[in-house]
Amino acid sequence: MSESIFNFFEGYIRTHNLFSDEEIATIRSMAIPKRLKKKQYLLRPGSVCRFHTFVCSGCLRSYRIDDNGIEHIFSLSPANHWVSDRVSLVTETPSNEFIDALEDSAIIQLSVNNFKTLLKDVPNFDTLNTKIITDECSTSRDRIYMMLSRQAEERYRQFIQCFPQLHHRIPIFMIASYLGVTRETLTRIRSSMICV
Repeated sequence: MSESIFNFFEGYIRTHNLFSDEEIATIRSMAIPKRLKKKQYLLRPGSVCRFHTFVCSGCLRSYRIDDNGIEHIFSLSPANHWVSDRVSLVTETPSNEFIDALEDSAIIQLSVNNFKTLLKDVPNFDTLNTKIITDECSTSRDRIYMMLSRQAEERYRQFIQCFPQLHHRIPIFMIASYLGVTRETLTRIRSSMICV
């Protein structure tokens, strides 16, 4: 069971062409495989984030709940994505966010200490980490721009383009939350797209 999780993670590591077989073995030795059931939490507000998490299968979401009890999803992490609360990780302060599984998921986790060890002992691991952070920053900036400058239908079309495998797998109200629109608006957009 965990062997397939390790193999997926190793395949991801190898795609970057940064590491020797020995370095990959070192990374693998520090990686913790885990399975999450649908709706199982990885992180809750008030807890300190202790792991860098890579998604091998399934999908996780990061979100907050406002004072009116409304969920605001700001990150979706399907396979081949990393997820964590980096602020909580780095500052070792309690998180303000939830991270949970939208479906049964397989993940790899690296503890903060093991991650630091890899940064120190495996030179190109820092290169990989920089790429991960840069990609996350780019994705966040693109998403902010989309939310500020695009109409709801354009946002949904971009969502389908960014997550072609997800728009049929997760509930419409969660997609609406991610896009910052109401469920009714998204239902109407979907209907009009089908009719065209």
